Amino acid sequence: MRRPWALLALIGLVIGLFLGMDLRAQVAEGTNLTYQRFLAVTQLLQQQQDEQARLTAEIRTLRSSSPHGVAAAALRAERAALARALRAAGRTAVRGRGIRLWLDDSKSPAQSGVDENEYLIHDEDLLVVINDLNAAGAKAISLNGLRLLASTDVRCAGAVVSVGPVRTSIPVTILAVGNPSKLAASLGGQTGEIRLLSLYGIQVQLQKRQHVTVPAYHPPRLGG
Repeated sequence: MRRPWALLALIGLVIGLFLGMDLRAQVAEGTNLTYQRFLAVTQLLQQQQDEQARLTAEIRTLRSSSPHGVAAAALRAERAALARALRAAGRTAVRGRGIRLWLDDSKSPAQSGVDENEYLIHDEDLLVVINDLNAAGAKAISLNGLRLLASTDVRCAGAVVSVGPVRTSIPVTILAVGNPSKLAASLGGQTGEIRLLSLYGIQVQLQKRQHVTVPAYHPPRLGG
């Protein structure tokens, strides 16, 4: 009769061992999960502390800056923007290296069979010169002291040259600020406008200069 009780005791011992092992495994797993959560919370806390330190330093810097200094910086930025706008609109004089081109009608007698108008300067001649200078990188151009803009219309009627609504006359002096060699090369050469004009006796003087001043554009005062 003792053998069944011994067998039951052995089975109970085995079951107890398995239950103990499972309990220890659960405790170990719970401990590992708790540690991982602790690390995550610690990292998040450190990030919050770093952000708070950054914001505190920024506030301290802003408080130490004088309102006058901030206003002065804003004013300087506005003035710089205004200066750029004025330069783009041609409302400021431009100085630097460049060229001076002087043109006058031909004084030579017309050859037989050649139209006398070929010996005179025309608006298309001036427009070709202006376009060539712009293509060569001219920063600013003037004609007889009148600043030329992208929208400026140049027309000729005899000896009268109209620059927009303003009238001037032949001869003309063109100033251009830019690389003197490039500007001069754009007008010279075998097919340059200067050579073509010279074939009809148009008087041409081209000079490279280290100091050229193209005046600012001033809107004409009409009706007064």
